[in-house]
Amino acid sequence: MASVLILAAAGAAVAALLALRLWVVLHSQVLVPRQSLSLLVVAGSGGHTTEILRLLENLSNAYSPRHYIIADTDEMSAHKINSFELNRADRDPSTMLPEYYIHRIPRSREVQQSWLSTVLTTLYSMWVSFPLTHRVKPDLIQPRILHCGVV
Repeated sequence: MASVLILAAAGAAVAALLALRLWVVLHSQVLVPRQSLSLLVVAGSGGHTTEILRLLENLSNAYSPRHYIIADTDEMSAHKINSFELNRADRDPSTMLPEYYIHRIPRSREVQQSWLSTVLTTLYSMWVSFPLTHRVKPDLIQPRILHCGVV
């Protein structure tokens, strides 16, 4: 019985903190018309990066700068993003230099990694990701695409 009460109190505290954070975010920003919006894109490995870049193909230059987050060991995604941004700049002569950044974070889970050790590596990845997101302060976030319910 006591554990149920503790769990309920913890849940209520988390809900109250989230509600307070939402109120602060919604009431602290002064709306000012802007020329552009900062976009944060979380790219995955394999075909995920290609799919997300297809979604971004038709975005206007109003979404600038673009910040891409990839795994620190994912060289293929970095190459695809660089090629995508250079091709985008070539197609639009008004763009002098594409404004984009690639940020690398540690993977939360490697292939064949045990589930128990995944907890620690995920916590480490979050430890790096949260300050990065706070520093970048994006206006919009484009998350990874979900396949079959698996992130």
